[in-house]
Amino acid sequence: MNRRLLRNTLAASGMAAVAVMAFGFTTGQVKNGVALAIGLLVGSANGLLVQRSLALGVGFTAVSLVRLLGLTGLGLGIGLLIGLSQVWLVVGGIAVAQLVLAGFAVREALAR
Repeated sequence: MNRRLLRNTLAASGMAAVAVMAFGFTTGQVKNGVALAIGLLVGSANGLLVQRSLALGVGFTAVSLVRLLGLTGLGLGIGLLIGLSQVWLVVGGIAVAQLVLAGFAVREALAR
């Protein structure tokens, strides 16, 4: 996993987070905007975590499961801190960030 992939994922997720927060503030849905934005930012960290786990040299499947469970647990915890009805937005933001990461990874693979 290269730095450009991580940088693009973070940039796209960060821009989406800013847009979602701005939309949330302008429509009066501040908690929803903040929850989705936090999910996007937490999810964008997964690329860096993947890179670090590959450097460990242990089984990728086991580490992936632990990593994704950890991110989901973090998302659930943050969502509960914001409000019970916002939990799905935080977890949804994490999922969207994973799709962004996967999209950039596919683009990188096709460019080679």
